[in-house]
Amino acid sequence: MTTNPKTFVRKLSELKEEIKTGTAPDWVKPYVDSFIKEGKYKTVGEYTVNGKKLRVDRNEDDEDDHILTIDSPFFVESKVYVTQEIPGTREGRPKINIIGASKYGELIFLLPELSQIIFSPGPLVFKLRKLLRDYTPEDYLLLTGDPAIIGVACSIVSDITNGKYKLLKWDKQERQYYPIEINLYEKGKIDE
Repeated sequence: MTTNPKTFVRKLSELKEEIKTGTAPDWVKPYVDSFIKEGKYKTVGEYTVNGKKLRVDRNEDDEDDHILTIDSPFFVESKVYVTQEIPGTREGRPKINIIGASKYGELIFLLPELSQIIFSPGPLVFKLRKLLRDYTPEDYLLLTGDPAIIGVACSIVSDITNGKYKLLKWDKQERQYYPIEINLYEKGKIDE
């Protein structure tokens, strides 16, 4: 079967296992859960679930395990913008493993590990603005490195998205990343 590189294709049994183990892309779970609850996975055909087009095809190797396809015009994979390379990357021995963040999208490193804002932040701000120009509300920031660079990256992304953006936070106890949605202009009471 020939597929577009941005087409998501899985056997249903494999996809269920990926969702159960947490290795499926973050965006896919709500669509597949809804699809499975409605029992549509049992019938070959095309469906629209939560605004995404899904297609179920017969699996010639196993007629009980259909193949699920989500086509590219409706498929947009998020990006994870990592503010700086992890220390030790240049030596080939990064101090921490961030590969778990890749389940949220393609990892894009913005700056080398030794970057710092010294006395003149202008050039670095300009560079970050250029590197983050394609950031969308579906993307994530993974904040690593110099706190000043982290602050500038959050400011730029906030400017692009009108104060609404997503971060990935590492949970030491669960040993995985969790998404955090930031909305700087959210209305509500502030506890004093």
